[in-house]
Amino acid sequence: MADGDIVMEGRHQRRLSLVTGSIPPQPPDAVQSAVLCRNLSYVLHEASTSPNVSRFARTILQQFVRARRAARALAGERDEDLLPRIVLRDERAVWAFQRASTTHVLTYAIGATSLLPRVLHLIRPRSAPPITLWWLDRPHDRCPVRIPLFRGTATLSLPPTEGMPQWFAILVFRPGWRSVLLDLVELVGDDALLSLTSTLERTLRDYTDQWWCWRPWWDRPAELVLPELRESL
Repeated sequence: MADGDIVMEGRHQRRLSLVTGSIPPQPPDAVQSAVLCRNLSYVLHEASTSPNVSRFARTILQQFVRARRAARALAGERDEDLLPRIVLRDERAVWAFQRASTTHVLTYAIGATSLLPRVLHLIRPRSAPPITLWWLDRPHDRCPVRIPLFRGTATLSLPPTEGMPQWFAILVFRPGWRSVLLDLVELVGDDALLSLTSTLERTLRDYTDQWWCWRPWWDRPAELVLPELRESL
């Protein structure tokens, strides 16, 4: 098997259980701008009112339009045509995922999130149990979980299962918008929550311009929490 090839046990129609839908709709512009800038203030480590954060927020809105168009185009591809457009960030993780009997995969709204269910469906063996995709950034009936993230405290949601889900996945567009990168991570170690935190911070840094963060992750902007940013006000 060549580097980057996808392993697929034939075509099958086993359905994935989805907790929520695809890319969330955009909220009104005023709410959107405030939420985007608050979230970005932590990842960019700048005040939410800074010109750089405002510019980045506008970039995300522009990227979202491109992403929605690109996702529709890829969604129309046949499975055999879509597979060569999927690049793996970590082949070993994908192989382990194919062997695992996991039933829950964590994700959040980023990149080609509407295509993620289909891609995970394609790479799973026919005998594997159905997968429940759980979006960490969507509101759920269960109590929210507060997670240390970028030296602040983010409020996200974890599924009501026993133990921490062992897998995390996102799908982002590669340059040109005609192919996607599958970033699949096994959450291992003594502290799975710590592993999730580090994975979230890495993916948010790596793919910030494809982060559809319409919902607030933090209660307050970074400049009201981080001492070094408070001093710059």
